[in-house]
Amino acid sequence: MGNIITAEAARLGRMLKDLACAGRAGAVTLARRGATFSEDWLLGKKRALYGLAVFRILIGVMGMGILAANWSTRLYAYGAGSAWTGQHLYPGSDFEKIWLFKWFNFVGPDNVGFTLSYIGLFVIAFLVAIGWRTKFVLPVYLVFYVSFIEMNDLLSDQSDNLLRMVMIYMLFADTSARLSLDARRHAKSHDALRRFDRRSRMVRPYTAMFHNLAIVVTTMHVGFVYMSGALYKAQGGTWGAGTAVYGPLMVDRFSTWPEIAKIITTWGPMVAAFSWGTIILQMMFLPMLLNRITRIIVLIGIMSFHVGIGVLMGLPFFSMAMIAVDAIFVRDHTWRAMGRGLKRAWANAARRSPGVTLAERRTTADAVAATPVDDAWSGAAPVSPVVAADDLEAGVAPVATATDVDVVTTAPDPATLWTRRPAESASRASSPDDAEADATDRRDDSVVV
Repeated sequence: MGNIITAEAARLGRMLKDLACAGRAGAVTLARRGATFSEDWLLGKKRALYGLAVFRILIGVMGMGILAANWSTRLYAYGAGSAWTGQHLYPGSDFEKIWLFKWFNFVGPDNVGFTLSYIGLFVIAFLVAIGWRTKFVLPVYLVFYVSFIEMNDLLSDQSDNLLRMVMIYMLFADTSARLSLDARRHAKSHDALRRFDRRSRMVRPYTAMFHNLAIVVTTMHVGFVYMSGALYKAQGGTWGAGTAVYGPLMVDRFSTWPEIAKIITTWGPMVAAFSWGTIILQMMFLPMLLNRITRIIVLIGIMSFHVGIGVLMGLPFFSMAMIAVDAIFVRDHTWRAMGRGLKRAWANAARRSPGVTLAERRTTADAVAATPVDDAWSGAAPVSPVVAADDLEAGVAPVATATDVDVVTTAPDPATLWTRRPAESASRASSPDDAEADATDRRDDSVVV
């Protein structure tokens, strides 16, 4: 009996030892794979190039929108007429105490100087939106935008704080690699690009690392903002009761579309779903970015939430700033697909005759759909069938085709529809962005943290 117990104990010890060795080997393998993945993700290539380009465009458009909306009241809201706030002598923000951000506070009492600076900031925002010399213009835009927006602390909101910090991170990222005049200039100057490529080959991994680290820091920052907002909401009684959305939509100060607000808040379960869904989306924002399906759900939900705030509560610039940051998390492949869809829609609209009615377009589409599938895939225009002489003698009537239908003569020529696909293929092949998209794989380029 003692020998059996000793043998089983030895067997148990060997099993535990094997499990410990296997666990240690698995942990080492997992750590090695994690290190390899992190190294490849950080140093391999620059991520989210299209998302960062959309971010750059939106913050430039947002800056122009703020300046244009406040043009008529600029002197009273920010200039010499805002002396009643006391912030010219006693700034409410610490940024006004830093020499780098004191320009607008310095020229504020002078109406002419302030107006010229105001127009200059508008021009800088426009240059940021179109992506002209972004590496130099973006830091200038950051300094002067912060200097301007902090002149009157009463008119700022939380989007200004988030945007200011994210713009600091974006100084280390390449925000003009796509959808910019910089990218267009680099694509045309091949010789200069080759020389730059040879010179930057040694530092390219480090530039990619700073670029991708800026995305990671932005992701964590936005995730913490959403999570802290969700925790703060969960402590409120109205959010817990599911009625929090109803209050702001019924307040005259925020409800810009009271008719739409009444329709949305008519059904109680919908109000509760919006209230609780907001908390869930904000709380689970970071974890839901890790999977493609959940990422689509959370991005559609969170962007719809911001669009609703901008439209129904009259806070368009706040919503635009948040959507600009969230655009970074959309895959490059998705942005390219949306761009190709817009190009096709624009090309179809240009080819479409303005005098053709909707009923005629549908008739033409039905006639084209009646063409054999093989002809449709081959891209050839439909032709009338050849009728043999024996068939004519036998009295066989020829089969009418799409070109023989009378209604087609009142609509655009169907033959142009058959040549559409080759033309689109040629246009897509001529685009440098689409050529790059075809050359690269369709792996997930979104943020994974």
